[in-house]
Amino acid sequence: MDSPKQSAAAAALLPDDALVEILSCLPAKSLCRFKCVSRSWRDLIADRLRCTNLPQALEGFFFDGDEGGDSNNDDDDAPVVYGNFINTLGKPAPLASYSFLGNVPGIQEFGLLRSCNGLLLFSHKRVGDTYNSLGYIVCNPATEQWVAVPSSGFKPISLLDEGEDPGSDSDNEIGCTFTYLIFDPALSSHFQLVEFVSDDCMCVVEVHAYSSETGVWRDGDWTPGHSISFFAGDAFVNGMLHLSVTSFVRCQADQELIVAVDGDGKKCRIIHGPEKRADVAFVGQSQGRLHCMNEHSDNAELSIWVLEDYDAQEWVLKHSVAFLQLFGRMSCRVHSDYSVIAIHPDRNLIFFLQHWGLELKSYDMDSQEVCTLCTVGAGRQNIVPYVPYFAESPALASKH
Repeated sequence: MDSPKQSAAAAALLPDDALVEILSCLPAKSLCRFKCVSRSWRDLIADRLRCTNLPQALEGFFFDGDEGGDSNNDDDDAPVVYGNFINTLGKPAPLASYSFLGNVPGIQEFGLLRSCNGLLLFSHKRVGDTYNSLGYIVCNPATEQWVAVPSSGFKPISLLDEGEDPGSDSDNEIGCTFTYLIFDPALSSHFQLVEFVSDDCMCVVEVHAYSSETGVWRDGDWTPGHSISFFAGDAFVNGMLHLSVTSFVRCQADQELIVAVDGDGKKCRIIHGPEKRADVAFVGQSQGRLHCMNEHSDNAELSIWVLEDYDAQEWVLKHSVAFLQLFGRMSCRVHSDYSVIAIHPDRNLIFFLQHWGLELKSYDMDSQEVCTLCTVGAGRQNIVPYVPYFAESPALASKH
């Protein structure tokens, strides 16, 4: 049998193109391990494969709030809950964690908001504050790199000092922000943030955009008339953020819409949804395409649609499933009884949180199998999918 040194030497003789072709045939779980073989393999996987052939490994889910939870399966490949991470690849996979942020001087109170292509977005505030007074934190758990993003300057009207300009003509109180992270390592090592400011009717009144390349916030170009469904997911497709919206324009009142927003906070496209008079439960990206999940008036089933032709806005019904099969109940309502957490980036697999019992479940559209993965702690808040990104980024200047 060859010694480890001989095997490593033999592997080093392989041309990069041949090695890329071999590694791209492996499952993502194995690739996570092979990056430890040597520095050259690590760099190759992080640099070459991440942009083209590397399968998108959904390693698990991060969640905010109380730590803890229980796996519902004792198999080695069953999901395992480590602190604030649910590892869906099983016990052998590397531990993912953002706990190192708690030991960084200067970081005060932070809360998990969203993820995008391996990076996590956190709110950042002074202890006792009720808004993001210190701005945001963006970090990569795989490399333990992070960067603090300054506040956009937003402050709820109720907390403005006497004489301060509220910065909006709205008659309603401005007091909520919903911020999204945009990161595409195939195009740039930099990230962008888009911060939506809404009034008490959830109508967007301001948009601010941040670029790690310039390091400054700018006002976005947003025309009033749409209220974003902030709890119906988001999708990064064709270099733009896609969100479900409700229109206040009378002729569009019964039509579900999806808005495409660029990194500057500008509305670039309005996409008509696949069905009229249906409630959008979730918008997501899978296999490079925009997906929309709808509830109907009878609340009996969930329909999953895929946008087959983006330019022509051609939707195709991909799958339908009854709530009786998913949750054992004839009728369910999104956000009240369940939440759609994610759709797998590379498979026909959907993840749900069943609110009673706090069970994280998966549904395979191909096999029509429902699987209870684990329970999460009662204090959990946001649950976001995690696809690891192993390359270091100059946009994340600090390293733990």
